[in-house]
Amino acid sequence: MIVPSHIIDSGGLYGAEKVILNLLEEQQRRHSHPKLISIGDDGVPEKAIETESRKKNIDVIALRFKNGFNIHGTRQILSTLEATKSDIIHSHGYKGDILLGFYPRHLRKIPMLSTLHGWTSTRLFSKMRIYEFVAALSLTRIDRVVVVSRIMQDHPRLRMFGIKAAYIPNGIPALDFDKRYFPTLHTELTDTIKNKFKILAVGRLSPEKGFEVLIQALPRLNSRGIDCCLVIVGEGDEKYRLTQIAVEEGVADRVHMIGYVPDAYKMMPSFDVFALPSYTEGLPITVLEAMQAGVPIVATTVGEVPEVLAHGGCGYLIPPGNSAALSEALEIIYRNREDAHEKANAAKQRVHSEYSVERMTDKYMHEYERLLKAERR
Repeated sequence: MIVPSHIIDSGGLYGAEKVILNLLEEQQRRHSHPKLISIGDDGVPEKAIETESRKKNIDVIALRFKNGFNIHGTRQILSTLEATKSDIIHSHGYKGDILLGFYPRHLRKIPMLSTLHGWTSTRLFSKMRIYEFVAALSLTRIDRVVVVSRIMQDHPRLRMFGIKAAYIPNGIPALDFDKRYFPTLHTELTDTIKNKFKILAVGRLSPEKGFEVLIQALPRLNSRGIDCCLVIVGEGDEKYRLTQIAVEEGVADRVHMIGYVPDAYKMMPSFDVFALPSYTEGLPITVLEAMQAGVPIVATTVGEVPEVLAHGGCGYLIPPGNSAALSEALEIIYRNREDAHEKANAAKQRVHSEYSVERMTDKYMHEYERLLKAERR
């Protein structure tokens, strides 16, 4: 039986974390005894991914050490892997890639696979861009690299270092939706937005998510006689800036940022449309959740999104950063509900057949087996 250890420095409970939780739970169901090694800076309290993993009875090891390229931290991780008799290191994110990728392979001993869930930096000169460049360099020393979107296989950074990556799309389990979930959570807000054209967006409040474009699309909808509102679920440093944009656009009373909501996918059936205005993505879990919910989707043509939405057959695709195109797509959904729901029904069938957690887990287990066979040789 293969024992994988998943390593992540998590900053919340968003797409990558959901993928890891789904994979951990399915691997555990198959008696693979997976471990979550959750790393973080000194003094960081229990993280959401640790709490959720423990709820699912998954073995969690929380490690905290000084930030940066920390040899002591690397050795702490490796000693933990040895103590837990891990067969495979499965890294998710640049911190694990850097700490373990640069460590000499003959000392690391355990085969290592890294999943790139998507590079998030949108600015040419930024701290995150530097981290991602160093992480890409570390991938040259990792045994197997996996990407969650086909377009990432040809990413310039991977080409630069001659890295050939396998493609494994994200998958999700069958979800239990509850139309009472949102009204129960936000009774007052539910009354406020009643009878309006309700738009939902979910994600970190960070620049790459493009929420400002979504806010800027609202005035045009209003001018076209569409009584709309926007609910954004998520937390992050962009909240103040997004609030200011809503004020400048004259739609502050129509934009509701409600913070983090556990199991936010349960809210989706209460809305008329799910919007993903991102500038960059891999394969966003929120889109898969919206597909299962049967809610019409409008999303940008980034990462694996066009492929997932069957190049427009299962949703409405727009270029990133274009508020006019976004408002036009939203208006089409508003005025042609029948066509929108046909696409949503097609999306529901597609997500169950192509993007299940069982299919994703099969592919990862196959990669683990390949690595272990190569190691024995």
